[in-house]
Amino acid sequence: MRPRLLPILLVLFSTSATSSPPSSQEVELFDGLLSWAVTLSGYQKPVTNPTVEFMPQAFFNANACRGKPCRVWGWYPNTGGNVVYVHEAARALIEDSSDPKSLLAASIVVHEFTHYLQAANRSFAKYGCAQALALEREAYKVQNAYIAAYGRYMQVGISMQNSGCEGSASEIDSPAAAGTQ
Repeated sequence: MRPRLLPILLVLFSTSATSSPPSSQEVELFDGLLSWAVTLSGYQKPVTNPTVEFMPQAFFNANACRGKPCRVWGWYPNTGGNVVYVHEAARALIEDSSDPKSLLAASIVVHEFTHYLQAANRSFAKYGCAQALALEREAYKVQNAYIAAYGRYMQVGISMQNSGCEGSASEIDSPAAAGTQ
């Protein structure tokens, strides 16, 4: 009897890594933010809209940052799925439009939606380091334009100016892989 009890207890007392489903107000807000991403990026509206899942920092450390502590607040994994992940703290900020950080939090969703649009535009194909940097810069450009549209100046993505592919371990960009494509 004891072996059967342990799995049941684990399920009952474990906490889920996923967030609660979006409210109808959030769905409406996300539709609006997707429209911003479409308008500012120039990509077509996708057949399938992306959804947002709000996740704890541990999720980003484990997945987006390969098990290392990081400060990532949004991530689209380019797996062909329609889910973008946003830090759980952004949810409350987005809901409280009186908070000055609300615009920045919403802009993170616009940024991740831009990554989804980029992926859908290239049929979710893989890409190398140089293209990854170009896609990231484009998403930051859209994010900055979204913030500026609200009359605020809050430069995001400045660290991208010094990013490069030197020393990259990307399979697509490596000389060995270049002969196989």
